[in-house]
Amino acid sequence: MSEKVLVCGRLPDGGREAFEEADIEVTHLADRATGSLSDIIEPYAGVIVHSPHLVDAEAVAAADSLRVVGRAGVGVDNIDVPACTERGVLVMNLPWGNTVSAAEHTIALVTSLARNIPQASAALRAGTWDRGAFLGVELNKKRLGIVGLGRIGREVARRAQGLGMTVLGTDPFLSASAAADLGIELREFDDLLPDVDFLTVHVPRTPETTGLINSASIGRMPAGVRIVNCARGGVVDEAALLKGLESGHVAGAACDVFETEPTDNVGLLAHPHFVGTPHLGGATQEARQRVGEGIARQVAEYLSRGVIRHAINVKALPPGEHAAVAPYLPLVRRMGSFLSQSYSGIDRLRIEYFGEIAAATLTPLTANIIAGALSAFLDVEVNEVNAEQLARQRGLRVDAVTGDAWPGYSSLVRVTAHAEGADHAVAGTVFGRDRTRLVEIDGLAIDIAPRGTMLVFLNEDAPGVIGRVGTLLAERGVNIADMSLGRNSSGGDAIAALVLDHALEAADLDAVSSLPNMHWVRQVTV
Repeated sequence: MSEKVLVCGRLPDGGREAFEEADIEVTHLADRATGSLSDIIEPYAGVIVHSPHLVDAEAVAAADSLRVVGRAGVGVDNIDVPACTERGVLVMNLPWGNTVSAAEHTIALVTSLARNIPQASAALRAGTWDRGAFLGVELNKKRLGIVGLGRIGREVARRAQGLGMTVLGTDPFLSASAAADLGIELREFDDLLPDVDFLTVHVPRTPETTGLINSASIGRMPAGVRIVNCARGGVVDEAALLKGLESGHVAGAACDVFETEPTDNVGLLAHPHFVGTPHLGGATQEARQRVGEGIARQVAEYLSRGVIRHAINVKALPPGEHAAVAPYLPLVRRMGSFLSQSYSGIDRLRIEYFGEIAAATLTPLTANIIAGALSAFLDVEVNEVNAEQLARQRGLRVDAVTGDAWPGYSSLVRVTAHAEGADHAVAGTVFGRDRTRLVEIDGLAIDIAPRGTMLVFLNEDAPGVIGRVGTLLAERGVNIADMSLGRNSSGGDAIAALVLDHALEAADLDAVSSLPNMHWVRQVTV
C-alpha cells in the first residue's frame, strides 16, 4: 500500500510529479480553510502546509500515521515542533525557496519609504497633484542596518549595496571576516542602532526576538529613521512603532508581516507614513513554483528513501555525505536493536566511530543507534527525530567518540552497552556501497548480514556444538539462511550467529540453551 500525503494550499505540477515518481498518493486541498488539521490528518504519513494551516498539538495527537510535516516556506510558527518531535514526526521547511522574492520585497518597501510611493500614488488617484507633499530622500550613501544576516538578510545587503547604500549588520552567528567578505560592517545590536538611516529585520520570531524592536531600541535610533519588517510579525512591537511614527522620531515604517494576521491594527494602517502589505514577501510566481515543488520533493524523498533535507528538529546529512553515510543508517539501528534485545538493563551506550566514517556528520548515526536500542521496548514510535530526547527521559547515557582507522577496515562502528555491571559490544561496517555486516560480537570476530531473525550463541569451543544445533533446528523444521562462526584465537570460547527462516518458539529456544557446552543463547529480530 502506498503512503498517503495531504497537501493544503498550492501544489505545482512539478510537486505532483515528485509524488507520482515515488508512488505516493496525494490528497490536494487547494482551498483548505485556515486552522487546525486535526479533523482530517489521521490517515496521512505526510502533510504539507502553508502559513494559514495549523499542525498544532491537537493535530499531532490525532495523526497516528504521521511521519513528516513539510512547511511550504521558511517559518514554522504554524507547526507545533515540540509535539512533533516527541511523537517522532520530522518537520522540514524550504529555507531557500523564497529568498530572492523576500529580499526584493524588502528593497521595494525601503524604496517606497524613501520616495513615499504608495502615498503619492494614492493622492494622484484621488485627483491631487502635489509634488511638495511627497518629498523623498535618496538611498545613495544612506546607512542600512540589517538585523539578521541569514540567506534573506545577505540578499538584501547585496541589493542595497547596488543602490549605493552602506550596510551595517548584526548577527551572532556570522563572523567578522565573513561579514567583511560580504562588504558588511558587523556590529553588536546595541551598537548598530544609533548609526542607521534605515533598519530592516530578518530574524525568526522566538522568545528572544519577540519585541526586539521596541520603544527602547527605537529610542536608540536617530530621529528620522525608517523601519521595515518583512520577517515575522511580533519581532517589531507595533504599539512602539506607531508611537514612534506619531512622535515623528520614526519618519516612516513598512510591514509585510503583523502580530496578528489578518491585521486589525487600524491606527498603524491609517498612519500617513506607514506602508503595509499583506504578507507578500514570498508571493511571486517564481517563489511559489520553487517552494511548492521543492517541499514536495523533500517530503517524497523522505517517505520513499529516508532522505532528510532542511529538517527543523533533527540534524540532516549534508548532500555530499549522503551517499557514503546512508548505508550505515540501517546498519547502526540494527546494531542498537541487537544489543537491547540481547542484554537487559542497559543504562549506558558508548559509540565509537573509526576511520573514514568518523569524519562524517555523526548525529544521525548516533540517533539511529539509540532508536534501535529503544524501539523494541517502547510503545511509541522511536526514530532519529525523538531518539535522543527519549534517551534523556529514560536516563540512558550516550557517549560518542571518534578514532583512527581500525586495522582491516576503512570504517568501523562499535557500540558497547553497559548492562547490569558488564560491557557487551557489537561492531559493524559496510563493504562496497551497501553490503552491511556485523563483524564483531563481544570481542569475537564474525561476518554476517544483520537481518531478519538471528540466533546467536556463545559456547565452549568444543567439537559437535554446531552439529547439535543444526540437528535440533532441522528436527523442528527451521532452516538456516546464513551463518558465521568466530572463535577466540587463544582458545576457550566460540560464537555463532545464524539467520533463520523463521523464529523459534520459546520451548525450542530453551532446548538450544540446554545443549552441552552452551554459555548463553539469544534470539533477536533486526
